[in-house]
Amino acid sequence: MSLKRILKLLAAFFTGQGVSIVTQLLVPPFFLHRYAHGVEVYGEWIALTAAVSYLNTLNSGVQTYANNQMAIHYNGGEVEKAKTIQASAIKLSLMLIAAIAAGGSAVLFMPIGRWLHLQYVDSFAASLTVFVLMMQLLTNWLFSLLCGSYMVLGRAHRGQNWASAQRLVAVLAMSAFLWNRASFPVLALTQLASIVLFTLVAVVDMRISAPVLLPSLSYGSLKTMRAIIKPSAYFGLFSVSGFLLWQGPVLIIQLVLGPASVAVFSITRMIFNFSRQVLYVTTYAISQEITILVGNRNWAALYRLYDLSERVVLFLVTTISIGALLLCPFAFSLWLHKRSLYEPGLCLLMAMVSAVMGIKDHKIQFQWSSNRHQKLAVISLVAYLGMCGFSAVTLRPFGIAALMVLWLAAEMIQAGWILRLNKVLFPPEIHVSTAPVMRALAMLTVCFSLLVWPVYHSTQWSLPVTVAIAFCAVSVLSVFSYFAFGLKEVQSLIGSRLRRRLAVAE
Repeated sequence: MSLKRILKLLAAFFTGQGVSIVTQLLVPPFFLHRYAHGVEVYGEWIALTAAVSYLNTLNSGVQTYANNQMAIHYNGGEVEKAKTIQASAIKLSLMLIAAIAAGGSAVLFMPIGRWLHLQYVDSFAASLTVFVLMMQLLTNWLFSLLCGSYMVLGRAHRGQNWASAQRLVAVLAMSAFLWNRASFPVLALTQLASIVLFTLVAVVDMRISAPVLLPSLSYGSLKTMRAIIKPSAYFGLFSVSGFLLWQGPVLIIQLVLGPASVAVFSITRMIFNFSRQVLYVTTYAISQEITILVGNRNWAALYRLYDLSERVVLFLVTTISIGALLLCPFAFSLWLHKRSLYEPGLCLLMAMVSAVMGIKDHKIQFQWSSNRHQKLAVISLVAYLGMCGFSAVTLRPFGIAALMVLWLAAEMIQAGWILRLNKVLFPPEIHVSTAPVMRALAMLTVCFSLLVWPVYHSTQWSLPVTVAIAFCAVSVLSVFSYFAFGLKEVQSLIGSRLRRRLAVAE
C-alpha cells in the first residue's frame, strides 16, 4: 500500500472536484439570471442532457473493465496481456462509436422537443442539441479510456488531471456562451470541441511521458474483444443504473410535474452532491491502490486499506451530511439568491439519501476496482429500476417525497448487499466486520430525528444564525465521530509516514 500514490491521486481528485464545484457554481446561476424564464430554461437543458446520457451505458463498461484488467495484468508481470487488453478495448470502442454515430443522425429528424414537452426551445434546436451532445459522449469514450490507462503505471493522478483540465475548459467556455444567452446547440458544441481537443492532448502526452501506454492497435484481437464484452457488459449495467439514478428521476419529474420542479429537485440534489465531493475524493483516491493490491494478491494490505479508509469515510459521512442539511438555507440564499427554492422536507430526505450513498460508494469501490462486480451490477439495476418504476406511479399523487423515499430504500438495499459481497472478496481467514457501518447508521438515525424541528424552522432564521448553528452541530459531531470511528490510528499512521519522508528529504 503506497501512501504516496494515494495522496497524489487524492490531490488530483480534489482538483477535479474543484472543477465540479466551479461547474455547479457557474452554470445554474447563469441559466437562472441570464435567460428569460431562467428556471424553466435550465430545467429543459437538464432534460435534454438527461435524454442523451443513456449512451454512456453502452461503453463505460469497456473503459472500466479494460483499465482495471490492464493494471492487474501489468502489475502481475503480464505486460503483453495488458497491451492486448488496451488495443482490443480501443478497437471495440471505435466500432461502437462508428455504428452509433451513423445511426444516431436519425435523431435530427425526431420531434425531441414534443416528446419531452419542451416550451422554450424549438423542436429542431432540441434535436440538434441532442445529436451534438451524443457526439460529445462518443468522443469522451476514447478520452476516458486514455486517461484511465495511466493507472497501469501507478500514475492515475495524471489521467485525472487531464480529465479535470478538460472539464474546466469546457465549463469556462460554456459560461462565456451562457453569459451571451447562446442557443442550446452552441452550448452543446462547446462540450464537443473541448473533448476533441483534450483527446489529442492526451495522446501527445503519452507519447512523451509514458510511451508504454501509447495504444498500438496491432495488439488487438477478435478473441480478446469477445472476452472483454461479457465482463464489460456488467459494468455497462452500472451505467444503466447510473442513468436510472441520475437522469431517470429528471425525465419522470419533467413529464409529470414540469421543468420548474425539475430545477428545484436538481438544484437541491446538486447541493448534496457538492457536499459529498470530499467523500468521492476519499473513496476514489484508493481505487488505484485496490487494483494494484489485487494484482499483487496482497490481501493483508488490502484489508488494512479497507479498514483505515472505512474509518475516514464514516467520519466524513456523519459530519458532512448533517452540515450540508443545516446549511441548505444559506446555500440557496448565497449561491442562487433564491431562498424561496428551499424546501425543508426535500432537503431532509436528500440528506438521508446522501449519507447512505456515501457509505455505499466506499464499499462499492472494492468490488469495482477488483473487477468482481457482476452480482452487484444486477442488484443495482434492479434497485434503480424499482425506484423509477414505482416513482412514475406515485409522483403525481404524493409528490417528490415519494421519489425520495423510494430512492432511500434503493440505496439501503444496495448498501446491505455490498457489505455481504465485500466479505466474500477477502480470503476466509480475514474477517470483515459490519459493526462500524451499523454504528454510523445508528448515529445518523439519531441525528436526523433530532434535526426535524430545526430544519423546518430554519426558514425563519437569519443567515448568520443558520451558519452558527450548523458550525456548532458539526463541531460537536466531529469530536464524537473522531473517537467513535477510531480516527486516532489513521492520524498516527499518516503523521508517521509524513515525518519519515520529511526526515529523508532533509
